[in-house]
Amino acid sequence: MAVTPTAALVQTLNGIQFGFILFMIASGLTVILGILDVLNLAHGELFSLGAYTAIGVFGFIIGVIGPPGGGVVGTAVFVLAVLAAVLITAAILLPVGTLFEAVFLRQIYDRDQVYQLVLTFALLLILLDVKKFIWGDSSIRTDAVYSAINTIPTSELVGLNYPTYNVFVILVGSVVVVGLFWFFERTKTGRIIRATAIDREMATAIGVSTDRVFTLVFALGAFLAGFAGAMAVPPTSATLEMGTNPLVLSFVVIVIGGLGSLRGAFVGALLVGVIRSWMITLYPPGEIAAPFAIMALILLVKPEGLFGTWGETA
Repeated sequence: MAVTPTAALVQTLNGIQFGFILFMIASGLTVILGILDVLNLAHGELFSLGAYTAIGVFGFIIGVIGPPGGGVVGTAVFVLAVLAAVLITAAILLPVGTLFEAVFLRQIYDRDQVYQLVLTFALLLILLDVKKFIWGDSSIRTDAVYSAINTIPTSELVGLNYPTYNVFVILVGSVVVVGLFWFFERTKTGRIIRATAIDREMATAIGVSTDRVFTLVFALGAFLAGFAGAMAVPPTSATLEMGTNPLVLSFVVIVIGGLGSLRGAFVGALLVGVIRSWMITLYPPGEIAAPFAIMALILLVKPEGLFGTWGETA
């Protein structure tokens, strides 16, 4: 099947855009796994909850400021409003993550991992019913945000008519990536979190409150999941089942990159995103199988993943 250079560029950009969304989800999951040693099966539902919440926040803010006005000022105001909506949505997930860790997970850290899997699966089912109770069974969408941003003429990339919202996601995702790496590498709190991941007993011995660290980490993971959901929902519909696929692909990403490695999650997410996008064009039936084939190949060559564990390379 012949692919034109324009089509190749579009598919690559689509893959990068999806890769950034996937990284936002997988980064929260890999931080929780690398530090708390908890495989959170409810993480996809936090992503989904962020998407549903974002639709309500988007609707409220757009109702206040109205549709984007003409000119640079009107455009800038609208984009800032959408960013504010995304951040508000993600911030709403912070107390949810804090509640989950403090009330439920903290009680079973010392137990066998099967207890954690059963508990997080139960939280998954609870969140599913909460969404059904609040928003019902029908899918909902927020076309206003996607269509309005796409009217902004910033997507003409060397004559390529590419959706502006996708460019917006790539730019915001890049900021999130840089911010996360800066946080863990340069800030005192980030270093404390990494130190706790490397040697929990030593961190406790020098006065670090592991309870606070664990709560912060789980809340951060929920924040990232909600952020990803808010960014992902405008081009698509919010559905009850929308958290399943991102959760599965996030597991694939963190296995490819290395359990607990933030850098590995970033590389793995972009790799899965681009290859998945290309498979949609070249061989659509292989879209689902391709990420798992990559994971199997990497595990055969390098069982610990591309970048090892959090404690080794972060």
